[in-house]
Amino acid sequence: MESNIFTVLGIQTREDCVTNAIAYAFNSSAEFRYRFLDVMCGKDPGNYQNCVAYTRLSAGIAGIPDLVITLESSEIDEIVVIENKLKAEEGEDQTKRYASSEAISALAERLLAGKPCKSSFVFLTLFPDQEPSAGKRYIVKSHSEFKKIADGIANWDNALAEKLIKDWSAITCNFYERQKVAMDDKFFDKMTDEGGLDAGYLYFRQALSRVELPAGLEVEEFFRSSQQGRHYYGVAFSKESWHPGEMSKSSEKWSLDPNKHYNIHFEPQYDLWGKFKCYLHYEVNPYFPEKWIQNNIQKEQYDRYLARRTAFSGKLREKGLVNWSFGGGVNQIAKMEFNAKNSLYSEVKAELESNLAKMAKAVDAVLADM
Repeated sequence: MESNIFTVLGIQTREDCVTNAIAYAFNSSAEFRYRFLDVMCGKDPGNYQNCVAYTRLSAGIAGIPDLVITLESSEIDEIVVIENKLKAEEGEDQTKRYASSEAISALAERLLAGKPCKSSFVFLTLFPDQEPSAGKRYIVKSHSEFKKIADGIANWDNALAEKLIKDWSAITCNFYERQKVAMDDKFFDKMTDEGGLDAGYLYFRQALSRVELPAGLEVEEFFRSSQQGRHYYGVAFSKESWHPGEMSKSSEKWSLDPNKHYNIHFEPQYDLWGKFKCYLHYEVNPYFPEKWIQNNIQKEQYDRYLARRTAFSGKLREKGLVNWSFGGGVNQIAKMEFNAKNSLYSEVKAELESNLAKMAKAVDAVLADM
């Protein structure tokens, strides 16, 4: 992507910079404004006389939304609140706060002199499956829509707005190419984080979603994490019988039943240093760190849990699973590492499927024997 404003400035991962570009194009180009209202906001542009975009305005105690648009109408004015998400996850109840009556009142007071208004909400996300905590109050739109907007404008009326939107569209088009998975893909090459937007995570999700799992085993969650200088992608595979119950709390005391309150699951992980491993975890359900367990669970209960976990691990070792190494941290039972850096996706997929099937069968046998 030559002469791309975002990559030249190194701001393609900055939500505030992308939001600024959208707001500039909206306020300076009637053609873009018309298409943006139609495609992103689901509004009929012909219903409004004056439309203005604002970035990072305070909505009082609710916080500061990324983008707020005011739409003046002969009937009743409107406010559109847009939350723009690239790599970051939503803050705690962020979209709920922005959709609150208190937030809209604060924005209306500042932008519409306190006049009555209607409100609507857009969750603009880079990753296709990301959902707002506020649920259906928000229209969920993908950054892939910018290509549709740009392609729909034949005659731009502002050269800089055209450059900004087409450059951003080029970046997102390149990003969404990682949704395509082919059996002859070089698996590790596709997992690289080109451009810093976690395109590798998009590919990881698609590739691991295609793994054929043994009966009963399901995808429970995908996740990204950065800790202690390690940035990695992961997925949890488990089945209902591997987490039969959750710890309960009564009269401010937690109770751990070692025979029920555990969670066994696979965690294939890829870290951006180029390592792909599959872990088998055995942990308390729901998960809490060991220090929390020691401070909140009776020692006798935790000792019984650890004894059961140790017995489980010992029985599993006896199953002769040659590709797995046993041991590890407090929650790790075993792990398997993929070493072939030039492997095709088809090869990695087949190896993972084979070893998951063997380990899942062994886990079920051990649980039935305990």
